[in-house]
Amino acid sequence: MKFRSAAVCAAGVALVSTMVGAGPANATRPSSLVIGPGSVVAGGTVTADIYCLRPSGAGELATTLVADGLAAPIPLRVVGDGGTGGIGVALRGDGPVGTVPGRYTASYDCWGWIVRAEFTVTN
Repeated sequence: MKFRSAAVCAAGVALVSTMVGAGPANATRPSSLVIGPGSVVAGGTVTADIYCLRPSGAGELATTLVADGLAAPIPLRVVGDGGTGGIGVALRGDGPVGTVPGRYTASYDCWGWIVRAEFTVTN
């Protein structure tokens, strides 16, 4: 009986530590969107790096990044894929910004988790 109680207690501790971020479920980086450079001259080019954690049963991701401040949608290509049972997908794309100076925010839907990044267009 003591053995079963110890096993249940150990399982409970593992569950709680996973839920608070100390367990294997948090061993990977979170979904993210990074746009670089963060400040670019009007008409210049930015690079978008996106990483999306893959939930089970996930479908396809969008193939472009669309945002105000970009001259056109940035086409994305897969640069890393954990496969069907994998942890996540890495995407990258390059594209020109528009000609109107300002601070803009791009967002991307990683299977329901929205990631955002800011960039600035200067004169």
